[in-house]
Amino acid sequence: MKPLQDMMKKEKLVVILLAGLLLLIIALPVKDREGEETEKTPSEEVQEADGGQDWQEKMEERLTRVLEQVKGVGKTEVFLTCESTEKKVVEKDENDTVYEKDARGNQSPYVTTEVYPKVTGVLVVAQGGDDPVIVQKIQEAVEALFQVEAHKIKVMKMN
Repeated sequence: MKPLQDMMKKEKLVVILLAGLLLLIIALPVKDREGEETEKTPSEEVQEADGGQDWQEKMEERLTRVLEQVKGVGKTEVFLTCESTEKKVVEKDENDTVYEKDARGNQSPYVTTEVYPKVTGVLVVAQGGDDPVIVQKIQEAVEALFQVEAHKIKVMKMN
């Protein structure tokens, strides 16, 4: 009977150790996966929020920076009018949308193409807007960049 009692003590000891280990594992802090997904880096936020309005503002800023580099133009402000907003064409397999997974396992629709808005008019207010040569250069630049007809581009002198 003595060996049977020794085995019971060992089994109780093993069960107590396993229960203690289980409690220890349960008590350990775990990373909150939902919290990780909601925290985004600034570049991720920009990519997700990138819509037609953001595209329009980006193009206005880029055109402003480029025109300010041209001799005689001076400080500029640019306003673009667009026909629509940015559209994303999603891949479909028969009637179902095709999804892609990122490294975290998040699913998003597979975008095959992005159609940017068509610029329909441009207003440029520039310090050099009173010089006909500068106005012509600005109009030609805008025509080349946005494929807008000359009569839809207005260049004005800035105060």
